[in-house]
Amino acid sequence: VREGENGRVTTLVCQSPVPVTLHVYDIGSSGTFSLLNRLLRPFGTGLFHCGVEIYGWEWSYSFAWAADDPGGIFQGTGVFCCNPERCEGHSYSMSVPMGTTALSEDEVLLLLHMLEKEWAVMDYDILKRNCCHFCAELCVRLGCGNIPKWVSNMADVGAAVERTADFGCCRAGDSSACCTGGATAPRIEEVVVETVRSASPRSPKDHVWNFSR
Repeated sequence: VREGENGRVTTLVCQSPVPVTLHVYDIGSSGTFSLLNRLLRPFGTGLFHCGVEIYGWEWSYSFAWAADDPGGIFQGTGVFCCNPERCEGHSYSMSVPMGTTALSEDEVLLLLHMLEKEWAVMDYDILKRNCCHFCAELCVRLGCGNIPKWVSNMADVGAAVERTADFGCCRAGDSSACCTGGATAPRIEEVVVETVRSASPRSPKDHVWNFSR
């Protein structure tokens, strides 16, 4: 509370820090990757899906097939939300506190609306642009810093190996044989999540109405 020059009293409302949590999943629901990740954990790595919880919703990024076109790729954003620790198609493993953000809920929704435009389904790449990379960017923009390296280092190593292989085959003059040449559909990771929206909402707040708890 403060008093202005004209004698009016103004009440200032301060935004309390809001917790941000990274939820980590073993890929798929068959148990195969859960076993694999238990074996890889002592080495500080694994194959994971992840999402960021903020203001009661968990946000992530995924590849998706078009619901009305079997075999067709969904045209739109790959950003989606679900209930925390309840991402369909994956097995919840653990949660990692990422600290807090000073952004209000409206500011977070506006940020997510911008990210929707930047993270299209067609840009999804299992090694170079997946859910872990999205969560890393979201956490940085929320002011929480990057996600733990063990969450994404398996994909990062794979991407480095792929770049090396591409460079080698291009130098050999046979780029048609192995060069990726652009975004690719996932080969291992994202099981299609039914909660991925069928159309991009008109505004960020539409998310609240499109998903029920």
